[in-house]
Amino acid sequence: MLGWLASCWTYKCPRCRQTNMFKEPLDMKKPLDMHKGCSHCSLNFEPEPGFYYGAMFISYIITAFLFLAIALILVFYFKWSVNAAMAIVIIVGLLIFLKILRVSRSVYIHMLIKFDKSKV
Repeated sequence: MLGWLASCWTYKCPRCRQTNMFKEPLDMKKPLDMHKGCSHCSLNFEPEPGFYYGAMFISYIITAFLFLAIALILVFYFKWSVNAAMAIVIIVGLLIFLKILRVSRSVYIHMLIKFDKSKV
């Protein structure tokens, strides 16, 4: 399980966990610019048009629970006002926006393509 999470977090190929899925360095104009396939095991990173549509739902789930947790902790534990908590949530959202975009794509493809030890 730890290898799966680390692979998702670092955007490694889900089948071999050797190469990066996204092009580096990050281009702010194209934050989701990916390689066509894995250079190690030749897995196609976009098997069909619209493949990453499901990643949108994963992104929504991650951000909704994260932002809700932050807001609830700030309001009920630290006794902040709702407006101050919302300001912090917006700032956190701006800071982690690109990371969440990429992680949600990585999690989505990792859920559908299993790790293959023979490809390492």
